[in-house]
Amino acid sequence: MKVTHRHDPGCKRVWLRACALLLLGFIGVFAHASGFSNAVPLVTARYDHTATLLPSGKVLVAGGFNGGYLGSAELYDPASNTWSAAGTLVSAREGHSATLLPSGKVLVAGGYGNSGFLASTELYDPASNTWSAAAPLAAARNSHTATLLPSGKVLIAGGYNGGTLNSAELYDPATNSWSAAGTLATARYFHTATLLPSGQVLVAGGYNGASLDSAELYDPANNTWTAAGTLTVARRFQTATLLPSGQVLAAGGYSNSGILDSAELYDPASNTWSAAGTLSTARGFHTANLLPSGKVLVAGGYGNSGILDSAELYDPAGNTWSAAGTLATVRENHTAILLPSGQVLIAGGVDNSEILASAELYDPASNTRSATGMLAAARYLQTATLLPSGRVLVAGGYSSATLNSAELYDPAGNTWSAAGALAVARTVHTATLLLSGQVLVAGGGDTNFKPVGSAELYDPASNIWSAAGALATVRYAHTATLLPSGQVLVAGGFGGSADLDSAELYDPASNTWSAAGSLATGRQYHTATLLLSGKVLVAGGFGYSDYLASAELYNPASNSWTAAGTLATARYFHTATLLPSGKVLVAGGYGNSGILDSAELYDPASDTWSAAGTLATARENHTATLLPSGKVLVAGGNGNSGALNSAELYDPASNAWTAASPLAVAREDHTATLLLSGKVLVAGGHDGTGGALYSAELYDPGLAPVAVLRPVLDPVYISSTNNALIGASPGSAVDNITGAATATGFMPRGEASGGSTNNSATNYPVFQVQRIDNGQMRFIPNDESLDTTDTAFISAADAFVGFPPGPMLVRAWVNGVPGVAQYVSLQYSDVIFRNGFETTP
Repeated sequence: MKVTHRHDPGCKRVWLRACALLLLGFIGVFAHASGFSNAVPLVTARYDHTATLLPSGKVLVAGGFNGGYLGSAELYDPASNTWSAAGTLVSAREGHSATLLPSGKVLVAGGYGNSGFLASTELYDPASNTWSAAAPLAAARNSHTATLLPSGKVLIAGGYNGGTLNSAELYDPATNSWSAAGTLATARYFHTATLLPSGQVLVAGGYNGASLDSAELYDPANNTWTAAGTLTVARRFQTATLLPSGQVLAAGGYSNSGILDSAELYDPASNTWSAAGTLSTARGFHTANLLPSGKVLVAGGYGNSGILDSAELYDPAGNTWSAAGTLATVRENHTAILLPSGQVLIAGGVDNSEILASAELYDPASNTRSATGMLAAARYLQTATLLPSGRVLVAGGYSSATLNSAELYDPAGNTWSAAGALAVARTVHTATLLLSGQVLVAGGGDTNFKPVGSAELYDPASNIWSAAGALATVRYAHTATLLPSGQVLVAGGFGGSADLDSAELYDPASNTWSAAGSLATGRQYHTATLLLSGKVLVAGGFGYSDYLASAELYNPASNSWTAAGTLATARYFHTATLLPSGKVLVAGGYGNSGILDSAELYDPASDTWSAAGTLATARENHTATLLPSGKVLVAGGNGNSGALNSAELYDPASNAWTAASPLAVAREDHTATLLLSGKVLVAGGHDGTGGALYSAELYDPGLAPVAVLRPVLDPVYISSTNNALIGASPGSAVDNITGAATATGFMPRGEASGGSTNNSATNYPVFQVQRIDNGQMRFIPNDESLDTTDTAFISAADAFVGFPPGPMLVRAWVNGVPGVAQYVSLQYSDVIFRNGFETTP
């Protein structure tokens, strides 16, 4: 199949490709390498499309070309790794632009369609998943650039419509109208446009009968254009990416004599250009993304040997380039967009023979670990609970005897301090953060490892413990789950003489316990997971002298239990983690064949279990933590050779496991707690020989190594009138002289993109909530009637429909970087929860 680009004048891309292919032939390498993994393909193969990150965390792909101009659009959902239809554009088009507006809607402008060059524009509304016409451009154009200005207006610059354009226009969403935006000194298309920290826009290079070395600055304050120095090399089809330093990296492209491997830096302070090292491979039609590390990922494109599958990283610190793995598929004219996980979604484009529907993910995370202070008491089989203050309460456990001590970890000082003493020493107990911010500790084994029926409450405000009524049945190795009602479900465990099938409910309002039906099978060392429906999944465990493969569901509405399919492998000492998709990942444990390396997924929609890849190392008594990226960190545990220091990551998108940075100390029966910072606190445990550990360490997923790129969210709260999420930020700031970022708000003046026609800006906040107890995640859409700004965000009033109340973390993602999370407690005073879903009283 021959790919053409009929309306590309002058030295056309297709002509350059044809010349290169005639001289050099086709070269295609289809090897996978570290960093890239396959994602689910698009429904429709396409190139010359656009990709836009929405406030929901989903990605809108629109238009493009595939033997004809496309009017279709689709949405990628990172949580489920799926594509779905996103309505139909009013006009089929390619070579257009797409810009996310402060309202959360997307403006698509210009391009080329069945009637030729287009002046038409349209708006996509995520709330209704529909398209509607917007005011037309004054001049039809494609291969232009579109930039969202700090004012909320959109600057369209240059382009081609049978002649090269020097005109520019401004779209005002408030009035749905266009106005003139001055005149560029040089008409151009196939150029780049980069929003600078000053609020000005740098337009560089491009084509006008030949590649251009000129650059210009648009100043929104006076609606004028001025010269911006001269590039060291004339270039078109390059990328241009704003760095944290305030400089702009222009990489690759086509000169008047061939494909370029050169790169250069624009310095706004001096208004000059300088060399920025040499790419390993000359390329054009590639993509570029600023990663959370501050490095720039350049991927794919067209080179001297044909279409490329190579990728490389630019490091501003050393002004150097290095290899960044290999794409699964050679591709050019694709899109690449930063997701609210730090990953980069690469989609569509063309290869040597066809237009592509394939997509892949690049993961830049470089996970590390570091030591923290030592616990005051060595312990294992303890509990660890994240408190509203961001501190972590570690309680009870076992050393040479069962412990009644408790301690607090403070991330701010990386220190431990005493947290009072439990009335009863206990281990293999449970600890549950209540809606009040207090912590309920229930059951456990006493100093003689006999099950106890007492429960107690820890109050962080007073740092003291008090009685919380008594369970009807003594138990340890049970589970405790916070329900949407605010009650706590305690299920199963060991009662001293038998595995228990009983369950009880704790009501914080009355400080009392009541019966909660009976499980079909008595069990201990099982898992319990609150599902999106509000039901609780209990899986596996040990019961009646056998390993269990059965699973059951507790329904709070009917206070009853029903079967929930059967695991492929009976197991206990495993972990269960609720994924963003709503599925539950069960990993490792111990079964009939010994220590397990298998993992499985429970799908509540179909009530079925399926395989979830194979762990690199068989393990039991490990921990599993859902990270802000949506991946699951499994760490430590007991393996076939003893206590483990290894760790691995499960990626729901690829359903695969990869190695993570190992722990400093091999440990099992420890705890792992996700902190507000996104780091994971691993504490205590034992070394496999029974020696309890004092040590603790921090795991850093590597999502935000550049501190000033982290968006600041403070304060955040939930409206008492309509349950909307309301967040504020001090806002973004830069050095007045250099333009370097010094602070990041919700909408910083830096897009983290390549600045080309299909510009995929990601400097719009995506707000993520994550329940503390079960890890349940959701991206919160904005209120479309209120523009999001650099300092303020208000969600849609129905943003939490179907999301169970409870303690949760709120974090903002901007340009693929997560901010430090804030604690809020979601409570409904005017709704009733039935089976996990809200209804009116």
